[in-house]
Amino acid sequence: MKISKEEILVGIILGSLTYLIVSNSSKKNKKSSSTVKGILNSDKYSQFTSDSLTNANKLAPLAFGPYKWKGSSGMPIDIYFKSTQSIFTKPTDGSTYCTGYTFSVAFVTCMSRGLLNNFTDNDIRKMQEVWNAGDAKSYPKLCVDAISKPLSPTLQPLGKEVSLENAQPGDFCQIWRKTGSGHSVIVVDLIKKDNKITGIKYYSSNSTVNPSTKKSGPGENTEYFSDSGGKMIRNNTYFARLNN
Repeated sequence: MKISKEEILVGIILGSLTYLIVSNSSKKNKKSSSTVKGILNSDKYSQFTSDSLTNANKLAPLAFGPYKWKGSSGMPIDIYFKSTQSIFTKPTDGSTYCTGYTFSVAFVTCMSRGLLNNFTDNDIRKMQEVWNAGDAKSYPKLCVDAISKPLSPTLQPLGKEVSLENAQPGDFCQIWRKTGSGHSVIVVDLIKKDNKITGIKYYSSNSTVNPSTKKSGPGENTEYFSDSGGKMIRNNTYFARLNN
């Protein structure tokens, strides 16, 4: 059978189009793969967003137990990263506490923003260690240091420290009180009176009972500085903001 020049030309054009479609599809897949940079378990956290307060609320139903300090991770989710083994596990009773909860919020928010692409499992462990540990007598910055300082010589900071006056909703905060206790929270709003910041409305896992849920654990709360009728120490309350 004799094939015309027109048929040959059509075949060449169709073949070229097929090559372009396949080639572009391959490039898109490569781009998608490079975004996660080997984070094996990124799909486990795909339901979360780049907004920390949204994520704080999304995590609340997963923390079905009460506030319980120490003895566990205090996290509402298992934390997986670049290996098949979890780095931190959720307590079986669903309990949480403040640093475990805010760390989980920061982790899923950083995942969504692509801030952890160059991290290793050990870097995540270091992040949690800084977030959670410190001598309370020295008023450590905890989450603020974990965000604003490099966690290893090969990593860039996850964000920056900000002042009380520049704090915004969604910023992470470490509170210290005159009683000697502390709290790790996420800013919802700054409370002002006569142009003075008198307190903070925040979201965290709280030891106080939430009026809406009738139990301790995740929810909003408001506290005031010691010079405004509360217990928070103004000079020892620290804030940090994640990079976009």
